[in-house]
Amino acid sequence: MSKVKKKLKKSAPPCRLLVAKASINDDYLRTCQMDGENSSNAIVSLRFQEMSLRHSDVQLLQGPHALNERLIAFYFAYLQSRRYKMQPELHFLTPALAYSIRHLEGRERRRLARSLDLGSKRFVFVPLAEGSHWSLLLVSRPDRKFYYFDSEDDRHLGFARLLEERLRRTLVANDYTFTRGRCLQQGIDKGYESGVHLMCMVDNMTEYVTRCGYATSTLLVSIQEVRGKRESLLQLIRTLGGILPMSSSKSPTSTSES
Repeated sequence: MSKVKKKLKKSAPPCRLLVAKASINDDYLRTCQMDGENSSNAIVSLRFQEMSLRHSDVQLLQGPHALNERLIAFYFAYLQSRRYKMQPELHFLTPALAYSIRHLEGRERRRLARSLDLGSKRFVFVPLAEGSHWSLLLVSRPDRKFYYFDSEDDRHLGFARLLEERLRRTLVANDYTFTRGRCLQQGIDKGYESGVHLMCMVDNMTEYVTRCGYATSTLLVSIQEVRGKRESLLQLIRTLGGILPMSSSKSPTSTSES
């Protein structure tokens, strides 16, 4: 009797996560799993440190689409490890780590903060997200303040205040004040641009704090900076050895929460 060879179904390769295990959330894992099942999404444009940018991610930069968590995490990792590598007083939290700090219990949250050495950082940049909208929370030790910047009329104010309370206890910053900063506002029909605004705000603030040694409540981001940021990101990906996909005419969606 001949042996019947059983064909084994090849499972999709495991998704490479952008962050440490302690920071992974269920929504992010589900997104990775869905991407892994879609061969067109799985094509890698760039591998950078522990993360992979896929063609579907990069295509979000090629049109009027909201930016997803991978793109924000990539840019923050680039700032941390390349552009500001020689300035350890700056720390750029990934979106998933920001989510973890918001949701972990006190002891786990303090353990995570210690592992990142947040207590020694003078400036901590925290991305906030709900749906496809992004905003910025900055912890500034020299000013003893939490600064909140939002390009859509303080849409994330409630999230910012909640995360402020988490960080206040975690970083022993009980006497810090909360300041709602001023920044360029996106147009009514430009809801997909908040991720680009976030990157430009971080660029503007990092240049300011490295020059002055303290933060400011007013960010002077120009419309020209926002308009040119997508192309500068594409150029950065090319410079790092990435291969860009053909432009997509589709309108991919982006969901994330921090």
